[in-house]
Amino acid sequence: MEALLTSLVPFLAILNPFALCLYLAHVMEELPARHFVLVLSKAAGISFAVFAFFAVMGEPFLVDFLSVRPEAMRIFGGVLFFIVGYGYVTRGYKATELLRGTLEELPSEIAVPFMIGAGTITQAILLGKSLGASRAVLVLGLGMVISVVIVLAFRALRDRMKGERERVFERYVNLLSRLNGLVIGAISTDMVVTGIRRLWMVTEVGT
Repeated sequence: MEALLTSLVPFLAILNPFALCLYLAHVMEELPARHFVLVLSKAAGISFAVFAFFAVMGEPFLVDFLSVRPEAMRIFGGVLFFIVGYGYVTRGYKATELLRGTLEELPSEIAVPFMIGAGTITQAILLGKSLGASRAVLVLGLGMVISVVIVLAFRALRDRMKGERERVFERYVNLLSRLNGLVIGAISTDMVVTGIRRLWMVTEVGT
């Protein structure tokens, strides 16, 4: 159980439900609460299906078909996460603009630009490798449920706040996004160091 919770933290850090709350703020204004819950649930379902696919099939596709070493995948994921974390620390939730597209249609367009990205897909693949398919899917499902709950809680709080209190609330959420960047930075550094160490060990054994 502890291993599952430990694996859940990096996925939530990359998914960043706090930034998701702010990016869906205008959708919250346009849609009534019941409709918003339905749209968000469908978007989460689409995202979970994609993440589960990559958790189960991602490593076999990369390793067996493309002959990519798992260590290389870990190093690339670490570099990618470092860029994401640096963006969150320096720009707050606006860093997501560099990684995801625009929102035009619902709910699939919520999933693709704001939930499904290179970082979250890479993390799903790594979870599948480290935990196995069934446990990785469990972690991914739990992560999506937690994210949906956070967004809905944000919607409920935001609906109760108007004017200055709403702006203060959003500033605190932006602060959480910056702190989240520090967590991502630490995770990414560990991934790169671990990947380089394992790649070096494999090279030494091969020689």
